[in-house]
Amino acid sequence: MKKLLLPTAIAVLLAAGCATGNAPASNKAADNSGEISFSFWGTNSEAASLKAIAAAFEKANPGTKVTTNWIQADYEQKLQTSIAAGTQSTVMEISNTSLAGFAPSFAEQTVDPGKYVQPNISAAMQYQDKYYAMPFAAKPKVMAINTDAFKAAGVPLPSATTPLTLDAFKTIAAKLSHGDGKARVYGSSNLWYRGWLTAAGGGYYNADATACTFGDGTGVQTAQYVVDMQKNRYSPTSTDVQGQDQAQWFAAGRLGTFSDFGPWTVADFAKISKPNWTLVPVPGKGFPMEVDGLGIAKNASGKKLETAKKFVEFASTQQVAQDQLIQGNTALGVPIIAASTPTLEKVLPAERNLAAFTTALKSGEVGPSVAKEAQISGDAEKGMNSYTALGTGKDDVAKILPQLAEKCTQALKK
Repeated sequence: MKKLLLPTAIAVLLAAGCATGNAPASNKAADNSGEISFSFWGTNSEAASLKAIAAAFEKANPGTKVTTNWIQADYEQKLQTSIAAGTQSTVMEISNTSLAGFAPSFAEQTVDPGKYVQPNISAAMQYQDKYYAMPFAAKPKVMAINTDAFKAAGVPLPSATTPLTLDAFKTIAAKLSHGDGKARVYGSSNLWYRGWLTAAGGGYYNADATACTFGDGTGVQTAQYVVDMQKNRYSPTSTDVQGQDQAQWFAAGRLGTFSDFGPWTVADFAKISKPNWTLVPVPGKGFPMEVDGLGIAKNASGKKLETAKKFVEFASTQQVAQDQLIQGNTALGVPIIAASTPTLEKVLPAERNLAAFTTALKSGEVGPSVAKEAQISGDAEKGMNSYTALGTGKDDVAKILPQLAEKCTQALKK
């Protein structure tokens, strides 16, 4: 999801006119009612999952009512607007990457890490050592491989459970690459620098988000890795793929591997029978894992607050709710409780190895939440793309990245 934050001081007429469903009433009103409102983003299928969870909660708790508020565009802008006006929903979906910017407007919650398949899931909902949301879905990434391309090149298929090293992946990508022009087959999809930085054991920020660390030795080495892959034409550049869907490139046989495969990609790939494909872990330590949670409005009180707490606990920990994350062959995310994690694996035949998501879920890396993250990282990435061969520039990454990291760190301190 593309997110853009606006200052909370902006007061315009709010999310009600910008979303489907009924407008959420102020949480100061009808506090003794069992009715709550619930705001979320997403595609049609993602919205269907969240509406199904709300319906399952109502069924399990007679006398309660959850009014859904599906915001189809500019979610965070509209959420900030509603918070500024005091008319926000009782419960609001939030990504761990954006939690820091919203934590002051959310009620503190009690979360039991032992209820989830790994501690990083609950930790993703913490800001300054307090829980401000309860997790309900994880979005780890895996890698799709074109098994026909591997066989044609005489390259053994990677392990279904053990990640390749970055060096091994580069060697394989070289062997899978061939041809020229629009007939060029690349061994890898375009490399997302931030993802590969995590795969290499580095990070965009340090653990407490007080410094930007992509300019350190691991960051520079990873950037050079990406540049070398592009220079040798083992992967397309960002210019090559601009405005194009790489899933379509994969379907056309133009990619040997596709390393940006999230749960939401399953439905698109379910339509692909040729080339043959399967899933394996992302190389190295994997890509950053997004965790989505449910925050409760800080101004909620009375029975409304009691119902909201029951709802987020239900969505987060009950199998009947977690199973709703999968609608047909579309996944909002990977279920986070042990009882439901196999649900996604059954969507497609076993040879597609959707179990790779379960493996990725248990080892997924979750970075710290950073206030104004979209602006801060956006400025840094704009510099990378402008000055270095990560984008359209020509300057040495070893020179530019430390400079950009220092500016990024200063922005964190403001």
